[in-house]
Amino acid sequence: MKTFLLVLGSLVALGLAGYWALTVLGSIDGVELSGHGLAAAGLGLFFTVVVGFGLMALIFFSNKHGHDEDVHSLYSEKQDKDDNS
Repeated sequence: MKTFLLVLGSLVALGLAGYWALTVLGSIDGVELSGHGLAAAGLGLFFTVVVGFGLMALIFFSNKHGHDEDVHSLYSEKQDKDDNS
């Protein structure tokens, strides 16, 4: 239940931040944004957040399953071979 509330609070905060960003973007003097422009900005904001979450999830997944250590050990072995040559 605690995790659910944390996720729900985060989603509400992201939604409010997105709404605020679109409101500020629409109220800038000298810039008139149509409904299509607001929709495009909203979709851009949404997909930027989705890509950010996805990349962070991949980083955590890679770290949790030891993929980072595999690459580090391969790099260390290659560097040792180059130093001995």
